[in-house]
Amino acid sequence: MITNIGKGILAKYLIGQAPAYASYIAVGCGAKPLNTTQPFADYSNKESLDFEMFRVPIVSRGYVNDGGVEKIVLTAELPTDERYEISEVGIY
Repeated sequence: MITNIGKGILAKYLIGQAPAYASYIAVGCGAKPLNTTQPFADYSNKESLDFEMFRVPIVSRGYVNDGGVEKIVLTAELPTDERYEISEVGIY
């Protein structure tokens, strides 16, 4: 899901008005995880995680085709000393 602000950043990146479309991955534990049968809510106006634990820089970006599904891959190094139940992730 991409927020309204994220759509604006991607649009500006595509026309050369933003230097990058993703610089950091934030990890949080504030949101209650959904059951597999629950529908996604509308998060398009959300601007931050419910409880951000840490934020790490993205070290590589890529594009893969995984069995006919096209995906953008963002890689970062997560700290090993942090131990939380991750329930939300944001790209900044």
